[in-house]
Amino acid sequence: MATGPEAPKRAPVAATLGVLSVALLAVSFLWAHHWGVLTDTLVIAWGVATLGSLAVAIQLLRDDLVWPTRLALRLAKIGLAGGLVSIAALALAGMVYAAGINPAGACGGG
Repeated sequence: MATGPEAPKRAPVAATLGVLSVALLAVSFLWAHHWGVLTDTLVIAWGVATLGSLAVAIQLLRDDLVWPTRLALRLAKIGLAGGLVSIAALALAGMVYAAGINPAGACGGG
C-alpha cells in the first residue's frame, strides 16, 4: 500500500501516459495506411501508454490514500480518462471501419 508522499509522484505519470495515449492513437490513425516499422512502433507505443495510464491511474484511485493535494487526484483522473478515451476511440474506429468507412482517410496508401 502506498503512502502519501508516493501519490504525487505517480499521479503526473498517470496523467502524462493518458495524454500520450490519446496523442499516439491519433498519430497511429494518421499512419494506419502505411505498413512498416514506424507504424508498428506507434501502435506498440500507444498500447504501452494506454495500459500504463490505466494501470497507474486505477492503482492510484483504488489505493486507500490520503491525498496530499487535489491536484494528485485530478492528475490520476486525467490518466484514467485518457486511457478510456483512447480505447473508446479505437472501438468507435473499429465500428466505423466495419460499416465500410475508412477512419484512416483516403490518402492512397503507401
